[in-house]
Amino acid sequence: MNLTMDQLKDKTVMALKAYAKKNNIELFEANTKLEILEILASWIPPEQTEETAEKAGKNKDLTNKVALYSDRNLHMDSLGALSVGYNIVSKEASEKWLTHRLVRIAQPEEVASYYAKS
Repeated sequence: MNLTMDQLKDKTVMALKAYAKKNNIELFEANTKLEILEILASWIPPEQTEETAEKAGKNKDLTNKVALYSDRNLHMDSLGALSVGYNIVSKEASEKWLTHRLVRIAQPEEVASYYAKS
């Protein structure tokens, strides 16, 4: 169930916590509606127009990127979010993410074999 931020803003704190739990989104110690909405906002993708979809397809430069594996959905205010599984992030972001105990570097062979099965 994917909701927009406008729909989430109308929910109660309990409903927001239930939504996060159902979607495996870690809220850490967020208790207020504003704190929860900030975390949930990082998990809701912006609406994509045809123009942004074309740009996304053209900008596949992976020279300064690192593959990470996350055991859980995680969020950091300055970095954004990681989903469970494989994630491609910048080298700078990877240094910060790797300080978390649930995140590790994913070897290229490991990522290739995972996506070859899909």
